[in-house]
Amino acid sequence: MHRLYYDDSYTRSFNTTIIERTDVEGHPALVLNHTYFYPTGGGQPHDTGLIGAARVIDVIVRESDKAVLHVVDQPVTEDQVNASIDWGRRFDHMQQHTGQHILTQAFVQTAGLNTVGFHLSDASLTIDLDSPMVSAETIQAVETLANQIIWEDRPVTARIIDPEKSGDVRMRKMPEHLLTGGLRVIEVAGFDSTACGGTHIRQTGEIGMIKVLRAEKRGSKTRIEFACGGRALRDYTLKNVLANQLTADLTVGIEEIPTAIGRLQDQLKSSQRALKTAQESLLNFEVDALIRTAKDCGTFGLICATFEGRGAGNLRMLASRLAAYPGVVALLGSSGERANLVFARSADITLDMPALLNQLLEKFGGRGGGQPALAQGSGQASHADLEAALQALGASLCSA
Repeated sequence: MHRLYYDDSYTRSFNTTIIERTDVEGHPALVLNHTYFYPTGGGQPHDTGLIGAARVIDVIVRESDKAVLHVVDQPVTEDQVNASIDWGRRFDHMQQHTGQHILTQAFVQTAGLNTVGFHLSDASLTIDLDSPMVSAETIQAVETLANQIIWEDRPVTARIIDPEKSGDVRMRKMPEHLLTGGLRVIEVAGFDSTACGGTHIRQTGEIGMIKVLRAEKRGSKTRIEFACGGRALRDYTLKNVLANQLTADLTVGIEEIPTAIGRLQDQLKSSQRALKTAQESLLNFEVDALIRTAKDCGTFGLICATFEGRGAGNLRMLASRLAAYPGVVALLGSSGERANLVFARSADITLDMPALLNQLLEKFGGRGGGQPALAQGSGQASHADLEAALQALGASLCSA
């Protein structure tokens, strides 16, 4: 079969003949007499589109004979078919892949850093550099050079060379199979020559721009995430909307956003400290008030209290404070989406709190656990049912 995408990345629709029908993991798959559909490979995803009325959902190379398999969502009965490529996806891949060649060479020329990994998907575009440290200044210089090459609108061409004469060609490793009668090289005029089987634009100006989005250390390497062309525009559009929203909400200029956020963070920390102090004072007051309501059960004082909308953590803190007093048993509950329960006792009391808790939770379809002196759990109960159950349990403890 003829792989025409090697020579022409711009054809969107073509007529062809189905020469073989097979299947891949339960889906119909077609081999065509000639194809412009790019199969997954070299870090670039496959094309999608239509063959007849069937949607192309995957394009792969069969290992046994290197035939291109077009996996479709339904059978195609005709032998002579029209096929069309999803141009938006194809052109996006062309922009991103050619942009990657330019950015990679810009890192080589600017900082002597080599690309050892490349990944392109619908969601992200990354290269991995052979260094754990890349400064912000280096990235800025590389980005500037890469965009200069784009704006000069240099020709991008493909040619086939003898693999034995590839000394000046950049490649991570020699391909195992040369399907083009030699080594295919993509050249950005006067800037870069790279061995590559992917689809590319004709002129660098079609990329529009390259923007580095972030750099992340990955062991002994640095991962650079970036965007080209339409992806870079969409990224800028999103961030511009967010920046404009922040300037409006904070009533500051865009350059003042970091300072304004810093002030808000300081105010938040101050408010959190003040709130913590107030909560501590309130908790102490609440503990004192509950201690005064403890029911004298002979060997211990019993506190039963029911709240609304109180979280398990807050209940646990309150119960621990109460249990710090000698001779106290605290049975606390809070109603809400789920009923939270925390039972605690002083160290001088021998009651088993998890056993008591689960005795009550059996009624509410829940379970809990903890230590002998402190247990917590949750179940389903209304405020009235929870309060009645706690009072009943407390009464049985007091009369035991």
